[in-house]
Order: sequence, then structure tokens, then C-alpha cells
Amino acid sequence: MSKETLELMLCLDRKEMETQTALQCAPLLTGVKISNLLTVDQSCHIQTARLFSRTSVSCFLLCESNGKAVYLLYRKEQLKEYLATGPVRELMERFGYEGMKLGEILSLVGTRYREHMEGCKTFPHEIGLLLGYPAEDVKGFIENQGRKSLYSGYWKVYSNLEECQRIFASYDHAREKVIHLMAKGMTVRTIMEMHHLYGYCPAAGAF
Repeated sequence: MSKETLELMLCLDRKEMETQTALQCAPLLTGVKISNLLTVDQSCHIQTARLFSRTSVSCFLLCESNGKAVYLLYRKEQLKEYLATGPVRELMERFGYEGMKLGEILSLVGTRYREHMEGCKTFPHEIGLLLGYPAEDVKGFIENQGRKSLYSGYWKVYSNLEECQRIFASYDHAREKVIHLMAKGMTVRTIMEMHHLYGYCPAAGAF
């Protein structure tokens, strides 16, 4: 992050829900990424739903814990297409999601994530696939227990290092761009509109 961008970010109200969304989800808001996790205060549930209503970004509440709410924000058709690709589909089947539609997948992921947060189960690594991580890297992380990665960025890389670094750079660029736009007074919805993320979407929380 450049010095100028850092200074702009420090001037933003980082306690404000829209600012948190912009900083956490810039690659999604600019159309670079198919999904993002968003963690905000539980009190922001209605605000989150309103923020993404009538956009092509859907909201799914994964978990509420310790006053925080964790959402999966995703572009529905793009996520469905990604989960249907060969290596990703095969790994999802290994995780126990064979033959499931997206709504069923999210429901089970939510259950497993909540059980993990309660200390009952291990972390559901399929969340990495829902976030668009390469199947090879999700498998590599599991097989190596998070060690011996080629590189650590937005995820731990175990294959195709150059391609992953290119993707990471595009995410960094998106974050800098969004910070500059927010500093100019633009809202999250305006940023999404600029990047053609408006259009019909089910109500937040729907599949």
C-alpha cells in the first residue's frame, strides 16, 4: 500500500460499517473477486441487508459470535460456476457436498462453521473454495497442515505461484482504488454501481 493510500485510509472512519465493508471486501466490490467474508458488529444486520439489496451481491450469514456477525458475500452465478469446475467440484464432493445446490452447500457450511466457532469441530476448509481459492492450494494447505507453502498472501500458495501473485496484486490494486474512492466521499453502493454490480438479487440472507 502506498504512503498516500495509507494516509487516506487513516482518515476514514474505520468503525463505520461501510468503511469496514470497503476495506474488507474491495476485490468483490470492484468485480475482481467472486466472494468475500465480511465481519461486522451483530447490530449491523439490517444495515448489511440494505447495503446489498438490489445488487448482484448476495449475503449469507455464516455465524454470530461474541457480538460479531460473519457474512459470506458472493456473486451467485459466478460462485455456482466456480464450484462446478472439475477440481473444485471434486474437492467439494470429498468434503461431503456431492449433488448439493448452492443453498444446501451454504446451509451446511454455516452449520460446520458455527460448530467450529463453538469449539466442536475443525475448521471447514471448504470455505476456501467458496472464497475462490484454487483447489490445489486448499488441498496443499490441508496436506501440509498449513506449512511448506510457496508463498503466503490472501491465502497460502502451493501451486501456480506466478498466477497467484498476479491475483494478489489485483486484489491489492482494488483495495487501494476503493480507499481512494471512499476518501472522495463515494459510498459502497456507488462503487458497486461503477463496477456494474447492480441488478436483481434476492434479499440479503437468501441463497
